[in-house]
Amino acid sequence: MNQPAENLLPIEELLSQAGIDAVIYAVKLSNMGDNNRIYRVETSKGIFAAKQYFHHEGDRRDRLSAEYVFLQYAGKVSSGFVPKVYACNRGTGWALYEYIEGAHICSGEVEWRHVEQAVIFFQEINTSVSRRGAISLPLASEAVFSVADHLAIVAGRIECLYEALSSANDKDQSAIQFLEELQCFWSQLASEVETTAAAAGWLDKSLDKEQYCLSPSDFGFHNALLKANGDIQFIDFEYAGFDDPAKMVGDFFAQLAVPVGTEFYDRFVQLTMQSFPDPQHLIWRANLLQTVCQVKWCCIALNVFLPVHMARRKFSNLQLDETALKKMQLNKAKQIFKKLKQKTT
Repeated sequence: MNQPAENLLPIEELLSQAGIDAVIYAVKLSNMGDNNRIYRVETSKGIFAAKQYFHHEGDRRDRLSAEYVFLQYAGKVSSGFVPKVYACNRGTGWALYEYIEGAHICSGEVEWRHVEQAVIFFQEINTSVSRRGAISLPLASEAVFSVADHLAIVAGRIECLYEALSSANDKDQSAIQFLEELQCFWSQLASEVETTAAAAGWLDKSLDKEQYCLSPSDFGFHNALLKANGDIQFIDFEYAGFDDPAKMVGDFFAQLAVPVGTEFYDRFVQLTMQSFPDPQHLIWRANLLQTVCQVKWCCIALNVFLPVHMARRKFSNLQLDETALKKMQLNKAKQIFKKLKQKTT
């Protein structure tokens, strides 16, 4: 089995807690998680997924609770789009889930049949009846409900990155130069969005709660597995909770690892926003904030320059090459930015 006792004990406890009387045959570290450690647990009663959640004093989000309660909810209201939950221990930071056998969808492989399943999943967790039964769920990570707050989130990310890059012992001049260029672009974009939202009376006005969505957050095909029968299972809901539907849309189409083609954008937005009382406003809002979200994802690509984020990546990958990762993520940010400038000129 080749696993230290400190790993086996919490897994054994979770199996017992779930009422599963099983002998563990093998525990293997998976390469699926960027932020946490995921283990494939082979037992006499089948295969399970055990997840050990990252914890750091600089990262205050309760990732285990957010994911676990969302999966409990989604498992009740959606048609088999998420893994089953078995048990969790918030004290030790471990949880036990159904193990999903499936293939990763690669960049360039996303088709409408995949996007359609994402639409159905979102619709099922966001019927008016379903949402009424989810009032105890938390807000999503960085949940915001006014245009002004959306803009403030991105501005804060840029500022945080600039402080980290400027104060680093080994300053990455290429990253600093890129961030300065991004800042110039952002200043103009933020001013334009602010003007448009203010003219419509929506700059500081928050959405009504009836317009909030339950967002899987970090929603996309980088967090999905394709089963042999063509069904998709969505995974990784550590950031999930109530949020602005426009943010869900912007994030879905700004994902870095497995991009979703813009040819699906209009249809996706039309279908997902129909779950809410004023879909036309949400469509306008999604269109207004689309480029804002893309700038945000430039910043997210650069998260590896933040000490807490790098600590989380190292936790999930003990063989991580920090220098190579930073170079790769900077290149991703540059690619997003290049497309942004082309679209806005």
